[in-house]
Amino acid sequence: MVRYDAAIIGAGSNGLASAAALAGAGLKTLAVERADRCGGRCATRAFHPGFRASPFCDEIAPIPAAIFRALDLARHGAIFDSVPAVPDAAILARGFADAAKPAERGWFARVPELVPWPGGARAPNGGSGMTMGGLGTLAQALEKSARAAGAEISLGLEVADIRLAKNRVTGLRLADGTEIEARAVISTLDLRRTFFSLFAWKDLPKSVTGRVSAWRDAASTARMLLALEAPPEGMSAAPLALDGDPAAHAAWLARTMPEHPPLSLRLVSARDPSLAPQGRATLTVTIGDIPHHLFDGPWTNEKRSALKARVLADIEAAGIALKVLASELILPPDIEEQLGVTEGDLDGGELSPDQMLGFRGFAEHQGGRTPIEGLYLGGRSSPLGPFASCAAGVAASRALMADRA
Repeated sequence: MVRYDAAIIGAGSNGLASAAALAGAGLKTLAVERADRCGGRCATRAFHPGFRASPFCDEIAPIPAAIFRALDLARHGAIFDSVPAVPDAAILARGFADAAKPAERGWFARVPELVPWPGGARAPNGGSGMTMGGLGTLAQALEKSARAAGAEISLGLEVADIRLAKNRVTGLRLADGTEIEARAVISTLDLRRTFFSLFAWKDLPKSVTGRVSAWRDAASTARMLLALEAPPEGMSAAPLALDGDPAAHAAWLARTMPEHPPLSLRLVSARDPSLAPQGRATLTVTIGDIPHHLFDGPWTNEKRSALKARVLADIEAAGIALKVLASELILPPDIEEQLGVTEGDLDGGELSPDQMLGFRGFAEHQGGRTPIEGLYLGGRSSPLGPFASCAAGVAASRALMADRA
């Protein structure tokens, strides 16, 4: 039996930041990642010989400056090619303050006062930072930071169960049967995946199953990666938006393929020439209003080809001539399979008034805490998840350390 002070499920940006914070504070920490490399959505890979791109997104939400400096990410190789937007300071301050208050447990615990969160804030739309070499370089920097702090990282093994005893976390069981004893667990998975895939239903309090059952996911984004013979004439490194058809959202609600979905084009190799061979180009297309599953069945090869054709036709109709060498379409089911996010929803749940700010996760348990003692949410389903990269993981680690103290 291997014993740790803290175990983290997932080694994406939040998981690695959390691991670095906990290990840096002297806690014996393990991060478990089912993939064979760290990073999660922060990935860069070849999709055609010589052509590379970040498959799931081009940008991420900003990393708060204090966290960026504390993790020493610049020294570890995370170089942003533009100044990212600054996260809402009031929201971050409130989230970290909630995490720093120790939880009250037991018979005489009081329900915390639900103070309103700062108003007027909106989650960043599409992120606000790109790293040279693609987002994979940020993943590498975060991994180096976590390992330098003393955290251990296990790759290539999925967590099968979170162990419980008397409504308290006692550890993890991995897919190969390995038992890991841990005094606390931080999950960077989404709310549904955390509770409905890692616990037996009968072991969960009714308040938990009710909340998780009511949680809404809203995947609507697909991606297309294009290897081009040459850069499109007149196209710069700035993103280009094509609005599409106003009926596209209605098609998404009806789970049908939109005729003209909204598109966001980015010639990523114009900003970072390392992503394509000299004289050629890599273009990414973010496609909106794409349902996870269609009303008439799954995404077949025929339906995938039809969507590709519609997207390329809309780009051509906008006056952009493309000489395509190769393409790859990434749909919400692909994102779900590759990243382990419910229905391919990269936001960790619908960004609606009743699922934002203090209502994210469990409103009565602040700072990413949950009704399960010793279990914390440190991913996109937690209060700070949509607003800043790494912040949710760091907030969860602070909550864990406050409770431990």
